[in-house]
Amino acid sequence: MLLLYLDQNYASRIAKHLLGQVGHQPFDQLYERLLALDTLICPVSPFHILELRGGYLCPPFQSFFPTLQRGYWVRPWQEILQRQRISRVVQREDFLTTEGSWDQAADLQPLAWIEDYPLEGHLNKRIRQARTALCERLDLPPEDGTLPFLDILARIMAFRSLNHERDPRSSDLADMLIAATTTPYVDILATDRFVRETLDRTGCGQHVYSGRYPDVYRLLRDLDRRFPSASPPAEATNPAPPDQTKNASS
Repeated sequence: MLLLYLDQNYASRIAKHLLGQVGHQPFDQLYERLLALDTLICPVSPFHILELRGGYLCPPFQSFFPTLQRGYWVRPWQEILQRQRISRVVQREDFLTTEGSWDQAADLQPLAWIEDYPLEGHLNKRIRQARTALCERLDLPPEDGTLPFLDILARIMAFRSLNHERDPRSSDLADMLIAATTTPYVDILATDRFVRETLDRTGCGQHVYSGRYPDVYRLLRDLDRRFPSASPPAEATNPAPPDQTKNASS
């Protein structure tokens, strides 16, 4: 089974399309493609529920996700980290569960400090500093800094601390934790431009797609290659993207 994580950037655009809002191409094509794939899992995570905040997108999320998630949910990041400490290997049973709820939102508070934690030096030095800080703040032994969740989170912290030209956003903390939680396990991560660039620059960006039009069409082509028998006619796959700057920035 192919494991694809749709983060809020992608999932909300699909939900808005289903609500009849215009201007969300090519996410309508992506949704139809995903529905046609019976060997695909798109799990719901506590991060989705946190970012929905009980708003107007809840009904469409709860309508379209059950078909795509196939009964699977992402475990809370704390549980995934604890299971990584026990297994010491990457295995999907540490990531996925069949026990989940639309009432179980992610708790970011234990790691809220990472957004402003001071790091110094070159990238690799900052990664080491971030690993040490994560282990100390979470009361873990230093050797746990190489666990997938903590290693990727440290890399993201380090790269973000060097990206002085980018203004911080309110969604950064959730985005950082989503990337650290999902990247070790998924075959495809559909996310936003910040996460894609960060993972790419830190060596973790294989099969990661932003919400910009070229990337969404690239994801559609990737799915065509993986599942050629489920592909629609070629002319429906890569039309010229509409000139809608507002929707092309993520």
